[in-house]
Amino acid sequence: MERFLKEHLFADIFERDVLTYDERELATVSILAAIGGVEPMARSHMGICLNLGITPAQLHQLLDIVSRNIGPGKQTQSGKS
Repeated sequence: MERFLKEHLFADIFERDVLTYDERELATVSILAAIGGVEPMARSHMGICLNLGITPAQLHQLLDIVSRNIGPGKQTQSGKS
């Protein structure tokens, strides 16, 4: 179930033409940070962001936003809050 959820989520992000590639990667990083427990995948996508020209400061700012909005007790794992 968890695998299906992640595949479905990321397929929607990358399939549509609404976001730029940079925006798609930022959305992916923020979702991975909110999901938790997927650190290797998150690090990989953060590396992609850096290769695209997104600065470390911008990534930190993004992760701060996620942290403020998905704090302890709000983070979901396998669909549970």
